[in-house]
Amino acid sequence: MEKQSRVEEILRKREKSAKFERMERFDGKITLDQFTYLKKAARQIMKTRTGQKIERITANSILRTAIEILRELQIDLKDQDIPTERALLSIARHKIYELEQGNK
Repeated sequence: MEKQSRVEEILRKREKSAKFERMERFDGKITLDQFTYLKKAARQIMKTRTGQKIERITANSILRTAIEILRELQIDLKDQDIPTERALLSIARHKIYELEQGNK
């Protein structure tokens, strides 16, 4: 059993490094409230999970998740006038609302 655990650990490390190598570095600006939320959310996730801890969940993990959600919404960005960040948020919320209504 010990040997199998070691093999699983090695495979997880390889998977992590392969995933990390596919990522690009990005330097973005966020508000202090957003930064505080990201750090707190990441700590809460790491602290409360009880299952298999395959990956560390960090503030960057949460940001990548938010980006994936926005991508999966498939908002047609090219045909819209989006003058502000708040307008983009409103469009995303509206799309989520539409999807929720379609699932009822």
